[in-house]
Formats: sequence, C-alpha cells, structure tokens
Amino acid sequence: MSNPSEKRFETYIENSLKSQGYQSIEYNQYDRKLCLIPSEVINFLKSTQPKEWEKLELQYGSESENKILQRISDEIGNSNRSVIDVLRNGVKDRGTFFNLVYFEPKSDLNKSDNELFGMNCFVVVRQLHYSTKNENSLDMVLFINGIPLVTMELKNELTGQNYKHSENQYKRDRDPKELLFQFKRCLVHFCVDNVRVTMTTQLRGDKTFFLPYNKGIINPPNEVGYKTNYLWEEILSPNSILDIIDSFVLLSIEKEKEWDDVKKVVVEKKKEILIFPRYHQLDVIRKLKDSVISEGVGNNYLIQHTTGSGKSYSIGWLSHLLTSLYRSRSDTKRMFDSIIVVTDRKVLDEQLQYTIKQLEQVEGVVCKVDKGSSQLKEHLEKGKGIIITTIQKFPYISEEISKLGSRTFGVVIDEVHSSQSGENSKHLKKSISKMEDETIEDDNGVQLDDDDFDYEDIIREEIRSRGKQKHVSFFGFTGTPKQKTLELFGRKNESGKFVSFHTYPMEQSIYEGFTLDVLQNYTTYKRWFKLIQKNDEDKVLPEGKVKKEVVNFVDSHPDTIRQKVSIILEQFINKTSKTIGGRGRGMVVVRSRYHCVLFQQEMVKQMKELHLPYSCLVGFSGTINYHNREVTEETLNTENGLKSGTKIPEGLKDPRYRILIVSNKFQTGFDEPLIHSMFVDKKLNGVQCVQTLSRLNRTTSGKVDTFVLDFVNNTDDIVQSFQEYYTSTELVGETDPNKLYSLETEIKSFNLFTKYEINEFCKVFYDEKETDEGLQPILNRVVDKWIEINDKEQKELFKSSIQSYIRLYGYISQIVTFEDIELEKLFIFLKFLNKKLPKDTTTRIQISDSIDLESLRLQKMGEHKLSLESKKGELEPIGDGKKTPEEEELDLLSEIIKKMNEVYGIELSEEHRINFSRVTNQVYQNGELDKVMKGENSEQNKIKKVEEILKTVLLGYVNDQFDFYQKMENPRLIKFMTGELYRNYGKTL
Repeated sequence: MSNPSEKRFETYIENSLKSQGYQSIEYNQYDRKLCLIPSEVINFLKSTQPKEWEKLELQYGSESENKILQRISDEIGNSNRSVIDVLRNGVKDRGTFFNLVYFEPKSDLNKSDNELFGMNCFVVVRQLHYSTKNENSLDMVLFINGIPLVTMELKNELTGQNYKHSENQYKRDRDPKELLFQFKRCLVHFCVDNVRVTMTTQLRGDKTFFLPYNKGIINPPNEVGYKTNYLWEEILSPNSILDIIDSFVLLSIEKEKEWDDVKKVVVEKKKEILIFPRYHQLDVIRKLKDSVISEGVGNNYLIQHTTGSGKSYSIGWLSHLLTSLYRSRSDTKRMFDSIIVVTDRKVLDEQLQYTIKQLEQVEGVVCKVDKGSSQLKEHLEKGKGIIITTIQKFPYISEEISKLGSRTFGVVIDEVHSSQSGENSKHLKKSISKMEDETIEDDNGVQLDDDDFDYEDIIREEIRSRGKQKHVSFFGFTGTPKQKTLELFGRKNESGKFVSFHTYPMEQSIYEGFTLDVLQNYTTYKRWFKLIQKNDEDKVLPEGKVKKEVVNFVDSHPDTIRQKVSIILEQFINKTSKTIGGRGRGMVVVRSRYHCVLFQQEMVKQMKELHLPYSCLVGFSGTINYHNREVTEETLNTENGLKSGTKIPEGLKDPRYRILIVSNKFQTGFDEPLIHSMFVDKKLNGVQCVQTLSRLNRTTSGKVDTFVLDFVNNTDDIVQSFQEYYTSTELVGETDPNKLYSLETEIKSFNLFTKYEINEFCKVFYDEKETDEGLQPILNRVVDKWIEINDKEQKELFKSSIQSYIRLYGYISQIVTFEDIELEKLFIFLKFLNKKLPKDTTTRIQISDSIDLESLRLQKMGEHKLSLESKKGELEPIGDGKKTPEEEELDLLSEIIKKMNEVYGIELSEEHRINFSRVTNQVYQNGELDKVMKGENSEQNKIKKVEEILKTVLLGYVNDQFDFYQKMENPRLIKFMTGELYRNYGKTL
C-alpha cells in the first residue's frame, strides 16, 4: 500500500461518482475561453432536440456548433441571466430554442419526457486547467451536458492538510475574474477533506465567505468510508443535482437598511446573492417530501429550526414542493389543492413573501393576501397554488371557507408557537374544514331534515372541526417550541415523548457562526435597600400584597431609576458604543410600559447632562398616563427629536439614537444586528427569556460578541431557560384528557347550576333565531348564587376552576377528538359565565405615603460566562393550571417593613442570603437526589446523598463567591445545613 495522498482521495471520489452515473473525461476537452465542454454540449443538443438543430443549421450552416456554443457561454455570463436561468429556461438563437437540461417529470404519463430526462449527461473532470493565462488546475469539477456546475478543492488529512487549506486556495490562488469563477457561472464551490465540508457561491478573494456544509456540528462516524461521503453520494448524485437546480438554487436580492452619512437618511441597499441550499435545508425538505408521500394528507410536522437556519428559504422551498406534489408518478391530481403560508405578524413578513415569490417559476402560483379576508376567500375558491396570509384573517371568514367542499390543504406556519395558540388555531382549522358527509344523521343513523337539525348536531360538528383533520396537513416552523406546540405538532417516539420531525439547533447555529452566543458575557447586579416609616399610623395590611407594593415602590423610585440609568450609560459609553466599528447599539428591557417612560425620561436627562452626541428611543404600545399627561412612544420620540412618522427600527439606524428602551414590544421578532448590548430590568424565563436575549444574536460585519447586564434575574434561571432549546426539545409526556372530568366534577360540586341550565343555555346559544338577550337570565341566576357564597376563598376557587377548565378544554380539543357532547356544552357555558362573574375589585394598597427609601445600593455581583450542556431539553406536559387561593396573612405595616429590611437591609450581607437560597434550590433540583430520596434507600444513605450534593454545589462558589464559600465550608455548619435540607425536602418543591 502506497502512502496516503490527495490523488488517492480524488480517485476514491471519482470512482464513487462514476458508479452513480457520471462519466470521467480528461481536462483537455474543456474549452477555457467558453467555459464549456463543447463535445458534451453539442452531443446533448443534437441527440435530444434534432429538429431544432436542423433549424439552427439552416441559419448558420457549418458554423452552427461554434455559434451555439458561443451563444450559450454568453448567455450564462449575461449579467441579467445566470447558469441557473439558462438551465431552467434554455437558450434562444435565430428563431431556435434549446433546452440545456431535462428535469425529472412529475409523472410517468409522458413517456418522451422520461426518455429525455435519461439523456442528461453528467461528467467529472479531475485537475481541470481552467485559465487562459496559466496552467493552474482545480482538483475536481462536475458538469451537466457540458456546462460546469460544481468545483471542488480536496484535501486528505493524512497528508497534513484540511479544508482550511482548500479555503485559502480559493481565496488567494483562484482569481474571481477567471471565467469559471465569475459570479453565477457555477452553482457552488466546495472545500472538502475527509471529515468536514464548507462551501461558497461567490469568490471574492480574501473576503470570500465559506459556510459549513456538515450534517451537524460534526459529521457522524462512517464505518465504511470517509465522514464526508454524503457529499458525493447524497448531494452530488445525478438525481440530487437535477433536483437542486430545478427546485432549490436561486438568485436572491438581499435587502439591508443602513444609515447614509452623506444623505443623513436611512437607505436600502440591495445585493444579489446566489443561494445554494445548506445541508439541513435539503435534508428537511426531502424528508418532508418522503413522509408526506408515504403518510398522505392529514398529518402534522414540527420543524425546530433556530435563528440562522435560513427559515424563510426553507418555508419557500417547502411551499413550492407541496404545490406540485403527487402521491405517485401515475397520479393526475396533486396532493394539495392550495398551500397556505401563515405568519403570526400583523404586517405580512416581507422577507418571507419576497423569498416565496422569487422561487415562483410559473406566473400566478404565489398570491399574497393584502386586501382583506374577501381576497383570501377568493384565492381559496379559485384554488390558487400558494397563498400568503396572516393568522388574524382566518376568524373573519371561517363560515364562508367551510362551504368550499372537499379540498386538501397544506398549511405552513412561520413561528408556530405563537400562531397556533388559543382561538386563532380553532378558527384556522375550522376555516378549511369540511363536513364529513353531505347529509346529517342522528345517533341511530336516521337522516335528518333541516327542521329536525338541533343544537347538539352543531356541537358535534364544532368538535370535529377542532381536532386532527384528514384533509389538512400542518407544517410548523419554530426555534422554541412550547409544550402545546410539541403535543399539537410533534410526534410521539418509542419512549412516549413528543419530538420534532426535524431539528437545526441553537448549538449548531452558534458553532457554525450564523448566530452569536448571547450568554458569553453576562454581568449581574443586585440592589439592597432600607425603608423608613414616614408616619406613626400603623395599618394592619395583607403581608404578601404589601411586600409586592414595597418592591414596586423601590423599583419605580427616582433614585433607583437614576442609579440604573447611570450604570447603563457608563457601560454603553465606555464599551458598547465602541463595538461594531463604533456602531454598537443597546436595548433596555424594563418591566412595564410605565417603566419605559420612567427610564426614557431619566436617560434623556442624563444624556444631555453628559453632552452625548446621541440619545435614546422608546418603544411601547398604547398610551401611558405620566404626570397627568397622556403619552405614546411617538410623543416621547418626536419630543426627543425623531422626525414624526419615522419607524423605530429605522430610527435606531440613525447614529443620533443608539439605545432603545422597551417593555414587551420589540422583545420578539425584531432583528437589528447592530444591537450589541442588552440591559435587563425585568424578570425573564422560559421561551420569553430565550426570545428576548436572542435579539442580540444576529451577526454583522465587525460584531464578534454580545453583552448582557442584568439587574433582576438569576443566572441559573437564564441558563435553564436556554438549556431547554439549546439542542432539541422534547415533551416528556402527554396531557391527560381525563383531567377535564376531574375539573368538571369539582365545578359541579359547588351546586351553582344544573345540567338543565347548561342545556337551556346551549339551545339558545346555537339557535340562530335567538338573540343574546335569552342568554342573560340563565347566567345571571348562577352569578347571583356565586355572590351569595360567604367564603371568599371558595368563590375564588370556583373562578379558578372554571378558568382552568376553559383553558384545558380549549387546548385538549385540538389534540383529541372528543365525542362527549357534555364536555363541549360545559365549555361553551363556562366560557360565557366566566365573563359574567364579577371581577376582583380589590383596590390597590397605597403605601407610598407611609414609607420612604432611606438607602439604596446597586452592586455588581459578577461577570459570568454562562455555558450550556449539549443535551436534549425536556418539557413537562400541560397541567390543569388551577391555583388554590391562599389566605393572606395580616401584619402591622411596621413589622412588614422590618422583615423587608431584614431581607434587603443595607447593613446586612444580602449577598450571602441570596447565595444560600441559590444553594438550597440547586441541591433540591439535583436529579440524582430525587432518585435517592424517592428510592428504597435507608435514612442514613439519603442524608449522606444530601451532604454529598451540598458539598459539590458549594464548591461551585469557590471562584466567584469565595467569601461566601469560606463561611459555608465550616463542618458544623454543613452538618446543620444537611439536616435542614433533609428535613425540608419536598416542602419547597
């Protein structure tokens, strides 16, 4: 056996390609001036289109071959065309038309189409000498019918080189001006070694950007060959390449808004890019195709693709695939009559709409809905191929669409977690649902006349319109699926867990450089305060509510806002403003719309005092009463110099505005790559935490990291929120529908209504001739009985129970097809009863006149590099959501203040108290402890396990909190803590 070499690696790939249908020819058959293999082009044209060739010869005679070759080369190089356009749409010359490739026909009905498809000729050329100026050569180039498609630089790691050396060759030794390397002449350029692959679609010298093209973060082991075998066996096989040309590659116009320093306005810049599908994009579309064909219409598919996955392109490719999908090659009817692309944004997602429109190859296939629900109805009735709309339009037309009859629909949903919540989902399914039969029968199978049709038949149809529909397939895309999403759209695996159909995880997106890790630079602050009582009057008040008001009082206090703004500006001026080439922006996330105003007013004031050349913007919905004046985001921003009518995203591009203060608005769906730092003064957890902090993760030139300064949250909670979505997310079990019966029993035990009243209500409700007036007396009788209940706790328990039933039934009815009409009737009845029951009119406790802030301190707790584990995230199934009201303890105001000072007092080491609480939670949340405590172990072994975990947790504080660790490591104290933790196990869980 000779020594490993690059040549042997080439030979291996060549042989593999030849076994799949490629021919191998020498490089000297390649015409460097035309960038074609002339003999291959001419043979294909003559053999597949002889009549057109005869017409061409009548025009050019003996010059026909040279003329058509030059014409094809020129058209590929035409700035208005490309190799993609020429392959898809052919070339015209002197009244003749030539196809340059034949794609796989959708069916077997036309025998000649299949014959032409089989006449495509695939060629591999090794060591291709491509230049007219020198004898430089490329390791490998793939051609179809004489036209170059793919170039490759190969490296054998056993020779000491890898894909990085290939990238450097393309950057430094491959002149982008050479004909073969000119933009749009080839589909893609691959860098390949034995383990990894990268690719680019445009050579730009040292500025060339290569994308990873691996199966995952790393390629999986291959027991019979190279880890990169998938490239030439899956991606570059003849059928795959034809599919990619036909359905995937496209020229896209990338739009980006940026500030023009000369014109002093925001301008839109456009850049043409060639999109070649990344591995995970091809993988998900092809797997979806196979699954839909195998399973048929009527199934759900959850695609967990995080930011950076190229989701808009994936949705576009999937939509076009579905609109021309046939169950078998002999079928004449498409599987789906219409594809509906749904976005959860009220303003239609322009990028998504634009992407799908670009992929359109037949005029009229794509229709957007921008003129109301009547337009959507019209598109559906006409059976338009792809309809782009918003979820908000479905409720208005649900009744009309249900009359369309038997049709099949594919519904592709962008960010499914928000689109498919609550009543919107019900209306969406009902909108495109059909009656199972044209006639309606009673329970005994007897056909009913219109006059016999009663409200219970309508209820049955309502039930059927909710659950799984055999004529509708749902395809949901999200990076952060909630429990409901996984149960509605996910699939149950062998372990009984609900999982996504396909995953492109956050971990991979960060590793591949498509998004940034927002947890790498995380700074936490804590605040301590001391209160004083301003007057001698000692009121007896509910302790819990007072504590809540005290914290709100402190966090809204001018001194608190002033100190926080000062800390924010110090960080922003000294660090953030200097990032991204001096263009770094910041986002401040606060707890309410009112706090948006408080922070904005104080920040504008301090910025002016510091004579900064920039100011801030504020974003919130609606109107806020501030100092007896109604203000809006536009009011405050225009008063601060922003031109009236300027949208906030554009305003933040302006270098005169570099910080954006928000509450809920802009926490999701706002993509501004210049935002480098986030300042958090709001409790965050779960999906909301991930989505909020992910506003920082967008990449742009010069942005190498991000920064978070958090005044409120515990880093353990932040890590837990992200951990659930870092790789893939699973739902560990399903929601138990029988919980509804338990709630039903509990609600009926209050004896506030009978089944006869429910029936009476539903008869009125479902009778189209009746008015709302007839519903009132029934509900009022129940409300009167509820008011008569003397026990406040019981009254609240009833309300909590019916609200839990409404939420749980609304959810479960989407995933389970109920035939229990009584549950549906109870749902309808309780939904309206809940609206009639008096709301809690408890007046807010006013304590601002009774207390004052004596002292306040904000202290940096630490600078953290938070890390996540490469393991699956697990979510628990939905519970009944019922909360048992707790009786408020009453205490004197002075005692409450004393307790608050004991917890937050400036003279005490609150840092130690916080750490102790954190240690307790970490011990109790340890999975190993749970197994030991619940297992058949002796008391001694359980105590020993508690002590072991406690010591391990305390060790984690050695570096960052050494003072705390020193105090806690005392053996007597550890023994005491172990006993307390053991005795209280389970009480705090």
